[in-house]
This record gives sequence, structure tokens and C-alpha cells, in this order.
Amino acid sequence: MRKHQRCEAILLVMVSAAALRLCLTHQTITVNSSFSLQDPLGGITLFPRATRASCSAQRDCEFVNPLSASSFRNEDKITVVLMGYKPARSHNYLQLFEAYTAMRNTVERVVFIWNNLEIDPPPVPPDVHLIRASRNDMMNRYALTKDYSHTNSILTVDDDVLLSEGLLRCMMIQLLAHNTSIIGLDARSVEPGTGNYMSRPPTLDTPVIIIGKTMLMHERVHRRAAEIPDALRKAVHRGGVCESCDDLVMNAVATAASGVGPVQLRHNVWPHVRMRLPAPGGVSSTSNWYGPEGRRSACARWLFQRFGDDGLFRPRSVRKQLQCVD
Repeated sequence: MRKHQRCEAILLVMVSAAALRLCLTHQTITVNSSFSLQDPLGGITLFPRATRASCSAQRDCEFVNPLSASSFRNEDKITVVLMGYKPARSHNYLQLFEAYTAMRNTVERVVFIWNNLEIDPPPVPPDVHLIRASRNDMMNRYALTKDYSHTNSILTVDDDVLLSEGLLRCMMIQLLAHNTSIIGLDARSVEPGTGNYMSRPPTLDTPVIIIGKTMLMHERVHRRAAEIPDALRKAVHRGGVCESCDDLVMNAVATAASGVGPVQLRHNVWPHVRMRLPAPGGVSSTSNWYGPEGRRSACARWLFQRFGDDGLFRPRSVRKQLQCVD
């Protein structure tokens, strides 16, 4: 009996120690209240904390101090561009509207583009600018906002993620330093010559693109999407060689104009985090998306031909893993 009690006591101490370590090294945040296959814990996510010392110990890591509220000029604030189509994500939109409009020290305006021509959009609060598209076109999030941005910085972000204000400010630091580059959180590699799109994370020296889930760019770069030739825009339409690959087209346009690659930031280190929301019916979950014979590779090869440059995509502008640390 006593032996059994001692075992229980030892087990309790071990569990308590593990829980204490978890609390000291991670931050828990609740984002959703609903279950999804992508987020089976219903929005309860553990984010690791990081320190300057932990970042400095890594040779490829460089810490970034996010801008404080007092250091933001009005023109430096961000216009957040959201685009929606699926009524099943209505709860996401309401959550995103509420979160981004509350970031008044960082976000100047929220623009919501509704791409569904057959169904009315969800309720939109008065401080969110609604654009009802005349065509279901993935390029709308770049092309339709040219007259609605009052800031130099434009964030296009998917409707299944939510960025913290600290992460937005950290991205803003990089945009101020590299205003001809796309600033993003997710990088993928494209092999020069072959155009093969690789879904695994790239090395620091390989040509990369920033995927469309989260892209921050200067208004000048963003505006180029409204000026691209019809052939580029139509390639993104249904049945086109770059169907639903608007991010590849935007990377190509930006890199061809500047000659420099994008900037990638690490994320999901508290409090500079991107939180997941439910994502029913995501485009990238369809078949034949990745791999040398996939649609992304076909689009990359077509862009090489279109721009006449097998080295169209460039390595990162900053050859380090940039990480926000307070």
C-alpha cells in the first residue's frame, strides 16, 4: 500500500514538474471555441517563448525588436486586406474583423473582398471597407485594393489565420528596411532551371517564394498587380496554367521589378504569433498541387518562360532566420 502511494507521489511530482516547465517555456492562448480537423484542440495552442539569448545562440538567427506604438507614423500603419468566398467561414470573418480593427496603433484600415457572386457576404462592421467583386478572381486581393489603401504597407492574409499585433509590427520593421521585397512568414523553394516547386522549407541560399497565406508589401509593389498584362492575370483564372497560384505570380512580378528576393520571418514564438482558424475546403488541399508534375511547378515553369528568366526567383534578401524577440 505504501509502495503504491510512493509511486503515485513520484508520478504527481513528475507531472507537476513537466507542467511547470511547460508554463515557463510556453504561452497558451485560446483562439477558437470550435473543433476542426486542422485544430482538434478547438483553438487551444501552445506557443514557445524565446529570449535574446536563445536566438543569439543560433548562428542563423537574428532577433528583431518590434516597433512600439509611439514609433508608428500614420503612413507606416498597415492596411489589412482579407478576401472571402465561403459562407462556412463566416465565424472566421467576424473574428478577424474584430481583432484587426482593434489594433488601432498598427492597423489603419481593414478591407474585405467578397468573391462569391451568388451568396451575400457575412455582416461587415462599419469600420471595415467591403468590396463585392464582379468576378471570383484570386488576383482581386491585389488588384481591387489600389484605390482603398491610405498607407504605404499592405498586408494580404488568408481567412484561416490571425496575426498578433506584435507580429505585424515585427514584419513592419522588415518592410521599412526592405521596401522592394515581399515580407512573409512561409517560404518555399523553386529550383532554377527546372522550375520544380518544393513544398519543404528552403535553405538560406536557395531561390524562394513567399506563399500567399501572409504577405506584407509596400504599396508600390502591391500596385503592380493592377498593372500586369492580361495574360498574367488570366493565367490565375480557373483552368489557367497558374490557377489559384496568385502568390507565385505576385512573387514573380515583385522580384522581376526589384531584382531582390523576399524576406522571411520566423513566427509562432510568443507574443509574435500567427494563430490558426478553421479552414474548411482549402484550395491547397486539392490533388496534384505539389511535386515536379504538380500545378505549382507548372506555374513556375510558365513564369520562367513568360519573364524570360530561369533565375526569376531569388534567395532571401536577408540570409538569416529573422525572429522577433522583445
